[in-house]
Amino acid sequence: MKKLMILSLVLGLFSAAETVQAEGLFGFNTAPANSNFSFNNGLKMYAGASAGYAMQGNTCNLPFFEGSCEDGAMSWKVFGGARLNPMFGAELAYAHLGTAEKKGVIATQTAQVSNELAGYQLSGVAYLPINVVPNLELMGKGGAMFWERTTQETLSTNSKHSTDQGISPLVGLGAQYQLNPNLHLRGEWEHVFNTGSGSDHETDADNYSLGFMYSTL
Repeated sequence: MKKLMILSLVLGLFSAAETVQAEGLFGFNTAPANSNFSFNNGLKMYAGASAGYAMQGNTCNLPFFEGSCEDGAMSWKVFGGARLNPMFGAELAYAHLGTAEKKGVIATQTAQVSNELAGYQLSGVAYLPINVVPNLELMGKGGAMFWERTTQETLSTNSKHSTDQGISPLVGLGAQYQLNPNLHLRGEWEHVFNTGSGSDHETDADNYSLGFMYSTL
């Protein structure tokens, strides 16, 4: 259900983007300029921010645990990159993927566990323009996330705080729509493999986000 809601929101915002293209944004002329796909047009820089919903997939699979569990939370990301040519580029981001929490009992003892996940992402990005929809392009990425996971565990009256770090593979898919010569609307999905150490807290993470990007392209 959450994935369907996110997909509906993304589709709605891209539909709104078409209206912005036709009618303008905040009184300014936002009609997109013709895209220049020459491979000789030099290096282009961009920066942006997005927000969404992230899920830590295996958080709720703690053995012998009974109770409530929320494996997803609001997420946010800031990013910047260089587009080497219209088809390829590189991107650096800092992403906060929220906190997953569970409360209940393990055996006969009360238990509460929270896992907060954040870190830096370094990716190569490939772009594919969609000719049938002007100003829309698909994007795919592959790279790594340098993550830090902070875990707070309470079992009965005993509490433990721990932090672990690591590097995990990252893949992603998305699309971005050109609102004007510099401003883009971007929606994407990113998947990070095996964050966290130890079988109790190791999990993949998925982030669904929507945001804006300002580019010199």
